[in-house]
Amino acid sequence: MVWIMLREFAVVMVVLLMTSSAVRYIWQIRRRQIEPATSTWIIFLAGTALSFITYMLAEDRDFETGILNTMDVLEVSSILVAVLIWANPGGVRFSRFEKWYLAGIGLIIVYGLVFGDAWGSNLFVQGLITAGYIPSVFKVITSRRNTESFLAWTFSLFAGLFALIPAFFDGNTLAIVYSVRTVVLVGSFLSLMAYFQFVYPSRRKNLEKS
Repeated sequence: MVWIMLREFAVVMVVLLMTSSAVRYIWQIRRRQIEPATSTWIIFLAGTALSFITYMLAEDRDFETGILNTMDVLEVSSILVAVLIWANPGGVRFSRFEKWYLAGIGLIIVYGLVFGDAWGSNLFVQGLITAGYIPSVFKVITSRRNTESFLAWTFSLFAGLFALIPAFFDGNTLAIVYSVRTVVLVGSFLSLMAYFQFVYPSRRKNLEKS
């Protein structure tokens, strides 16, 4: 009984945290406090949407256990709409990496249709989503400043941690993989953001003084 209540509590917390993350991110876009690229959010939506579809096919529409993927699709969709409305002055321009990413999405779709392997397709998508972080990491490193919403990504990290509870409770391998990937990648990206927001400025000042 206690474990069931904990599972339901975790699901609710994922919904609340992901909703808060989306609201915070959209608010910062509206205020011009962050500079998201439209193409980046298009490829994020393509990846999370395909992950959601293959998960639903492989796990017989288990929405609650895969709540993190479900909320990811809703969050990314809402943020993309906000980007298109308030942060898209130059239109959509895909980099070479993003074009290869979309080609990878197409190949996974073909693989899934030919072999009927939704489970394997989902794992391939997780690898592709992992690669999708490269442009964001590159942008932060090259600009030498944090260009993302620290609070929104923190909400996403805790959502991933809470999502592990129903995933492990139900023994759902795909949901576990999705949640672990989220925690590791978001946690790593937050560390990079924290370095350039809090550590790098002081180190730069010390170097300039010396």
